[in-house]
Amino acid sequence: MQRLNSVNPEVAEGRTKELLDTVEQAFGVIPNTAKVMANSPAVLDSFLAFSTAMGGANIGEKLHNQVKLNTSETNSCDYCTSILSAVAPSAGLSAADILSGRTGKSEDHRIKAALAFANDVLESRGKVSDQQLDSVRKAGFGDAEIVEIVASVVLGCFTNFLNNVADTELDVPQAEPVEACSTSNCGTEACSVH
Repeated sequence: MQRLNSVNPEVAEGRTKELLDTVEQAFGVIPNTAKVMANSPAVLDSFLAFSTAMGGANIGEKLHNQVKLNTSETNSCDYCTSILSAVAPSAGLSAADILSGRTGKSEDHRIKAALAFANDVLESRGKVSDQQLDSVRKAGFGDAEIVEIVASVVLGCFTNFLNNVADTELDVPQAEPVEACSTSNCGTEACSVH
């Protein structure tokens, strides 16, 4: 059972209503996580601004989403893993890309290095070693892209932590457990959501 209130868009007023209308215009629906954030217009406004700005990141929407998927798996956020898996195809991610994001494994050396670094950032709370930083640089990432990987982790953590605290009710199909995706069904649409 959800532990924090969701703001009902039909009775929202003022800045809260404006922000929820913005979410609906952008996505066609208002996800439950946005309704939870709407308890504080400052939080929802900040989330929308951060998310919108990251849409123009040099690392690209695909890697940005893979980093957030990896963060969601690490933080055991079923809501974020499910919603990110559901919307991933619109960001250009295949089922195999979704699985790579969720597991942190990739055949692509550059993506694998970025996901490993993102995991290092999360696990060390940002206190990465010189060797970990050198490793992501050797994979072709400059300072701007490294900053964006860190920002993707932080954005993922924000939504993960909020949804874990709220126990936000799923309003998208639940993502399959990653273990089920790693078996013979790997690479199929069944691996993203059910």
